[in-house]
Amino acid sequence: MSFEKLDQTPATYDNLFVSGGDRGVFDLHYRNSCYFPMFQQVERILRRHGCRSVLEVGCGTGAFAHLLLDKGRYHYRGFDFSSEAVKRARIRTGEPNLFFQADAADPNSYSGSQSFDAIVCTEVLEHVPDDIAVISQWPAGSRIIATVPSFDSAYHLRYFTRVAQVENRYGGSIAIDNISRIKKPFLVDISLRNRLREIRWARYRPALLKKLLGLGRWEDVGYWFVIDGLVPDL
Repeated sequence: MSFEKLDQTPATYDNLFVSGGDRGVFDLHYRNSCYFPMFQQVERILRRHGCRSVLEVGCGTGAFAHLLLDKGRYHYRGFDFSSEAVKRARIRTGEPNLFFQADAADPNSYSGSQSFDAIVCTEVLEHVPDDIAVISQWPAGSRIIATVPSFDSAYHLRYFTRVAQVENRYGGSIAIDNISRIKKPFLVDISLRNRLREIRWARYRPALLKKLLGLGRWEDVGYWFVIDGLVPDL
């Protein structure tokens, strides 16, 4: 399926976040969101490396920030170029001072970023015209955890279908330690109540039921590549 691509401007994303996104995904609690398995993997990597302070590039409406704050072990700051995203992140978490509006391509957005153990950048690089220039702003030596999708969208400028493509794109900017894959849930709302309702409705549709149970082909439901690495010292 091909998509007519949307302009990558703050106004485009302000409108997206006001609408709540696909079936209200950006308004869901992080545990009920299809992004939750990917968020869990990112947090596991942070823990594995002993990271305690995180700068999030492209915080969106604060779902991942909410997860980290609930863990009670992280010092966090995040920014987004959408003022609507920042407003909603502040409301979601009740922590207005943790979020600010900024452009990932602007070097001034990273003032003080050397004090953070890690930079997290989920669901952002595929939207950015010059994603490599954005990575070049990240401080040398920083632990980087970033994600890119295997699926297209009207909002995506690029996507990837093989680990080698991710390595070819970002291996020159990030010293990659590992690239894992996380399967995207078929449902946007993965709350138990919604999953049980959808399973009941699909009980006579084996192909759909298989996807709802998490047994669908990776290529059919989509997945994220999770990049774990460091910004190399030049």
